[in-house]
Amino acid sequence: MRNKKGRNFSALRLILAGIVMLTLLTSCAPGAGDAGPHGNTDAPSATEAPYHGGVELYQLAPEPDSLMMSYVIVTPSRKVIVIDGGIDGRGMNEPPYLPAAIRAILGLEEGEYFEVEAWFLSHGHWDHFYELAKMLATYKESSNYRINNFYFDFPEYGVEWKTKNGDGDYNIKELEVLKKGMRKYYKLVPFAGIKGADIPEDQWAEPEDIDDKTYYYYDLINGSVINQESVKEGLTIDVDGVEFKVMCTWSKSDSNVNSTSVVLKMIYGGHTVLFLGDAANDTGNKLLRAYSDEELKCEYVQLAHHGQWGPNQKFYDRIGAPDSIRLWPTPIWVWDNAQNTYDIGNSRLWMGLPESSKDFEKQKLGNTGRDFVACKYSAYPESPSKTESWTKEVLKAQRVAIFEKAAG
Repeated sequence: MRNKKGRNFSALRLILAGIVMLTLLTSCAPGAGDAGPHGNTDAPSATEAPYHGGVELYQLAPEPDSLMMSYVIVTPSRKVIVIDGGIDGRGMNEPPYLPAAIRAILGLEEGEYFEVEAWFLSHGHWDHFYELAKMLATYKESSNYRINNFYFDFPEYGVEWKTKNGDGDYNIKELEVLKKGMRKYYKLVPFAGIKGADIPEDQWAEPEDIDDKTYYYYDLINGSVINQESVKEGLTIDVDGVEFKVMCTWSKSDSNVNSTSVVLKMIYGGHTVLFLGDAANDTGNKLLRAYSDEELKCEYVQLAHHGQWGPNQKFYDRIGAPDSIRLWPTPIWVWDNAQNTYDIGNSRLWMGLPESSKDFEKQKLGNTGRDFVACKYSAYPESPSKTESWTKEVLKAQRVAIFEKAAG
């Protein structure tokens, strides 16, 4: 028979064990609003995780060879924004890399749940939209992520552009993958509107009385927020305190699909980033007519069309690009092609840089913090579709800015 002291000690151990168990259960329990993409409350939302503050901007590249443009922005409360993300070349037919990269950026493990709050697409070329197309085409419940808002304004099929050679200038086959992928995605994740879009709730469910349902959700969303009418009103989309001002979309007078690029100005505090997509010379002229030089000037400028062709020197000078921090979503075979097919040497000269890529390296201009060139990063993931490959070293090499407070 135990004595009184022994009984008290045993009771104390039981109380302590209960406190520890209650603490563990409380810390592991999902909070309200932490449901996963299919209402699974066992999948906490990464976007609700606490954060010390600031906005992170990544110019991602899984390797240096592929033609692509991919930006990931993380807000102070860890909401994720993607601009384009597309990929062509070596990564074209590889598994999607962005789910792994986003999980690594958020500090998640392989397969953990995350959300993309806003996904912007600039225009209808696969090196800008095809990563999203692959993600949606392969989407299933076990993918364990959700995309809440899509923002894009692609011309309808009836608007046809041709290249100088007379070839079709629209990636129709690849765009079909995106369209079908959106239908597949919304069959698993019920459509719940698009933030800022005037879409009647009775249209959220796919109608039963239409013959070809393949394109329903793509057509429903396309241009619903980003469109020419809204641009005239100076449309601004706010994502967790990070503003995106739509500066330009397409018109039927554009010369090619690159000219249809949606141009965005990101604003956070006193920091600004101008995303030009593949804006062409006619786009640059359109912007100069619509805005003052001061409205277009930004702290960071993404060089249009991977740094080649695009707007002319007059445009870049007027918006102050030579004095900005430049973002070059440029593969190695474009970067090294100074004055041949891709004519990127002119863009470098306009920015006050040497025409030759070799001279750029010799002068160690990639270490000044003024130019971030995707094909010149110091680290890439060994297996881009694996979260563990996006190490701290890789992410640091591909993170171009942390905006912690207002500039100046």
